[in-house]
Amino acid sequence: MSSLILLNIYDGVLEIRLDRPSKLNAVTPEMTAEIGAAVEQATQSEAVRCMMITAAGRAFCAGRDLAGSQANEDARAILVEQMNPVIANIYDCPKPTIAAVNGAAMGFGLGLALACDVVFASESAHFAIPFAHLGAALDSGGHFLLLQRLPLGRVLQMVYSAEAVDGRAAAAMGLADHCCPDVELETQSRNFARVCSDGPATALRRQKALCRAVRNMSLAQVLEAEASLQGDLARTNDYREGVSAFQARRKPVFRAT
Repeated sequence: MSSLILLNIYDGVLEIRLDRPSKLNAVTPEMTAEIGAAVEQATQSEAVRCMMITAAGRAFCAGRDLAGSQANEDARAILVEQMNPVIANIYDCPKPTIAAVNGAAMGFGLGLALACDVVFASESAHFAIPFAHLGAALDSGGHFLLLQRLPLGRVLQMVYSAEAVDGRAAAAMGLADHCCPDVELETQSRNFARVCSDGPATALRRQKALCRAVRNMSLAQVLEAEASLQGDLARTNDYREGVSAFQARRKPVFRAT
C-alpha cells in the first residue's frame, strides 16, 4: 500500500487502484512511478496471472496533475521519462490486463485504460480528449491505442471537439468492451479478472501475442502460426488437464506451464 495507489492481490489477480480521489486521480511524478512499479510487479511475478487497473472515488484518472505545470516546461521529457514507459509496459504485459473505468478517463488516464486488453466502463464513466482546450496534443499512446478500436474519423471527431463519451456510448462504439451500472463495475470486472486468472496462462499469453501479430500477417501465415501454436500447447500440462477435465465433465484446474 502507498499514499497514491493501493495494491491488492487476490486469486492470482494484481489489482492496482489509483488512490488520489480528491484530485480525480490526476497523476504526479511520484504517482506515475508507483503505477510503473506495480505494473512491473504484475509482469514479473509468477504469482500474478492477471492485472487490473481501477481507481478510487468518482474518476478513473483525469490525466497529469497540471497544478504545478509551467508554460515553458519540457513536456517531451515528462512524457518520455515518466509516462510513456508506463503505457508501453502495460501494453506489452504478456498477461491478461483489464481496466475498470469509473468516471473520467482523460489524457494519461485514457492511455492507462486503452493500453489494457479489456476495458470495463461504468455508466457514469466518460472518456475524453480535452487537449483542444489546452492548445496541446493527444498523448500517452492515444494516437495508436484509439485507432485500434475506432475509425479515424471518430477519433478525430473526439480530438477536434474535446467532447466526452459516456460509458454506454463508449461500449456501443467499441471504445470500451463492456458497460455496466456503477454499483456493479467492481464486481463484474473482478469476476472477469478471476476468469482470466483461472485460465490456461500459457495459452492465453500466446494467443494475446498472436492477436497482436496478425495485423502484419496474411491469412496463410496466420493459419500456419495457429497450427504451430496448437502443436506447442498440446504438449503442455494445461492442455492435458483441460482434456482430462473435459472427459471427466469437471472444471479444469490450470497451472502455469
